[in-house]
Amino acid sequence: MAGIEHDFVERVAHFGPDKALIGIVAQPARPFPADRLSVVILNTGTIHRVGHHRMYVAMSRRLARAGFTVLRFDFSGLGDSATHRSKQPLLQSNFADIGSALSWLEKTQGISRFILVGLCSGADHAILYGFSDSRVIGSVLIDPYIPPTARYFVDYASRRLRDVRSWRNFRLHKSKLMRRLVERFSYGLYRENAPQHLAYQGLDARASLEEVYDAAVKASIKLLVICTGRHHAPRQTYREQFINAFSNVSFGGSLRLEFFQDADHTFSSAQSRKDLEDLVVKWCETTKFERTRSESTSTVDVTDRWIA
Repeated sequence: MAGIEHDFVERVAHFGPDKALIGIVAQPARPFPADRLSVVILNTGTIHRVGHHRMYVAMSRRLARAGFTVLRFDFSGLGDSATHRSKQPLLQSNFADIGSALSWLEKTQGISRFILVGLCSGADHAILYGFSDSRVIGSVLIDPYIPPTARYFVDYASRRLRDVRSWRNFRLHKSKLMRRLVERFSYGLYRENAPQHLAYQGLDARASLEEVYDAAVKASIKLLVICTGRHHAPRQTYREQFINAFSNVSFGGSLRLEFFQDADHTFSSAQSRKDLEDLVVKWCETTKFERTRSESTSTVDVTDRWIA
């Protein structure tokens, strides 16, 4: 059912095999630009397409008002979408769902250039999928997986040691600091009760992701990487951690990096969500996207090293 609210239109989308994938399309109510882009917002973990604190609802409407067609949808087996019938592993199933979303928009809306948006595991999906599909010209990666660096350990340790409770817990043999450092040194990726990243099935997640980011840069994909700093167990502790972690990639003008020092991982404050929306809309409006449909796709394939 379509509905008009202010200067945008929203309707339900059914697409994919047996039209089993469900999403919401938001579009500007005024005439569409001739050379328009579409933004596709991906699930975070098992969170419904509305996102944490309905952040994706607000973001999609802001983008629609700005002239973009936006699709936020549920992967197979999440939210309102039916379970995938294929025998594919979950990650490959999710990639197939992203491809179906892009193809549906291309067929029904005549759009062939796409920006993928994702938080946490959604960001991981966006970067792992995007470089291999020539229709993807940009990605907004919100708190993507970033390997720890030497400065990360120093910053994190300093922060915890300044917390009086850390000393109390240390005396009680419950030190979160020590547990976190042990976990970080022992595993390439870690999982928490919060939204989870994809898991890596190899010895070197950093090298694998460097291949992906390098392929994305060479494919002329523009990247907006947004990191947050307010966590009980932060993934990032400083703005340049992303660049330091992937030091072998020459991002050049392909990357815009932002650090929301006072925002938590799920953007629980209204102000942080508004700031995020402002940034994403402005970036989509002002970035010069260079990738064209005729460009060849990368031959890099590291997706079998990751699981959802």
